[in-house]
Amino acid sequence: MQLKDILNGIKFKANDPIDCIEVNRVVCDSRLVKPGDMFIAFRGYAMDGARFINDAVANGAAIILAEKDFSAPANIKKILIDDSRAGLPVIAGNFYSHPSQKLKVIGVTGTNGKTTITYIIENILKCAGKISGVIGTINYRIKDKIIPARNTTPGPLELQAMLAEMVRQDIGFAVMEVSSHSLDQHRVDGVLFDAAILTNITGDHLDYHKTIENYLNAKVKIFGHLKSGGTAILNNDDEKVAAIKLSLNKQVLTYGIKENADITCEDLKLSLNNSKFTVKTPAGSFKADTRLIGSHNVSNMLAAIATSFALGIDPKAIEKGVCTAAFAPGRLEPVEGPQPFKVFVDYAHTEDALRNVLGLLRAAADSRIITVFGCGGNRDRTKRPLMGKAACELSDRVVVTSDNPRFEEPRDIINEIEAGIKGRFSNYDIVIDRRQAIARALELASAGDCVLIAGKGHEDYQIIKDNVMPFDDCVVGREILRKMFKDESSGNSKNNTRQAAIR
Repeated sequence: MQLKDILNGIKFKANDPIDCIEVNRVVCDSRLVKPGDMFIAFRGYAMDGARFINDAVANGAAIILAEKDFSAPANIKKILIDDSRAGLPVIAGNFYSHPSQKLKVIGVTGTNGKTTITYIIENILKCAGKISGVIGTINYRIKDKIIPARNTTPGPLELQAMLAEMVRQDIGFAVMEVSSHSLDQHRVDGVLFDAAILTNITGDHLDYHKTIENYLNAKVKIFGHLKSGGTAILNNDDEKVAAIKLSLNKQVLTYGIKENADITCEDLKLSLNNSKFTVKTPAGSFKADTRLIGSHNVSNMLAAIATSFALGIDPKAIEKGVCTAAFAPGRLEPVEGPQPFKVFVDYAHTEDALRNVLGLLRAAADSRIITVFGCGGNRDRTKRPLMGKAACELSDRVVVTSDNPRFEEPRDIINEIEAGIKGRFSNYDIVIDRRQAIARALELASAGDCVLIAGKGHEDYQIIKDNVMPFDDCVVGREILRKMFKDESSGNSKNNTRQAAIR
């Protein structure tokens, strides 16, 4: 592609004319530069790409785009722009020929529910005979290719490259999670959506956004990326989300359980094994029986139904897709084993998500609820005491532990959690080591109880300082359960072990 076409729509200054200059590759990482490439010295939030211009030149970059002038050999083509954050999405869209215009693109944003909704929509599309690619928190999926996810929403170049790959492979739909960070940082500025879902707004990422208003405003930006004729899908049960409808000059479809909405349900019956309800849409009703459990998952299913309805998917495929939807990894995922009690792993890492999950378990559990959770380090600190309070209010027993402490001391994080419960609750223990904490919770459980291991969900690692170590809550839980019940079958009483732990 010619450089002048890549820079279309951007104000820039060049040290030489740019006519007839061909560009084969555009990169932001100097380590990936190959001879002849165009390197963009992107000014990120943690790192300024201008620091790596010399490395890019050494690796053979022919064109360098930056915000400020720099020293370079005479053969280097210099392109200067005012704002690389705003410019990169335009460049990425131009370079990859605006693939979102050739796909049906569905964006899902909100504090909770994004991942599950993308999995449900993917299944509905599959039942309709449609092929979709998915970009989200757990991974990026393009047909048989699975790419590990570094961010919920990748950067502009990577995002446009994946959408372009979907076009090349004749994939008709792209379903993607859209984080508040990506909206605020212009990562999706070059993407146009056929449908955009806003699930809910509760306190999260306030270390970055500072206020809930800023957080909401970042989320609402997604609707500015709707195509002409695109549909905004809003959760009518969330007051902040429902209020947005009045200010949107867009086609809107609402969903909800509690409030009057375009897509809703009735005759809702919840258990720890399934969810049954009748879906009501403007085109008619159908009965749903699904393995996904909890009212929050019913809300997620209604969001997926509303989106599919807006996109004109066959109602029979919608019904089949909902009823056959599988658990998204780490989203109330059962830990199967020989134990006479339920064990679930869930990604709940905000107060609202934890309350949703524990509220479901409280309503459906036969006996006690035992919760293991912690909070991530170098992240929103305001939610720590709130999550502690939610856990202790809605659980019979809580084991407070470490999550991904990163560069904070685990005990310091736990002290901030404990600030919301110390002196008010006595139903909690502190076990800093996460494996030991999970073992403690499982040892405390009796027949009929329910153990929730919350916070990390699908993650298969734990971050301690700059070390990323293997750690998967589901795997660890199964290992501990196998050992516990193997010991029991050998005559080592699990009940005695539990009583010793209590003492």
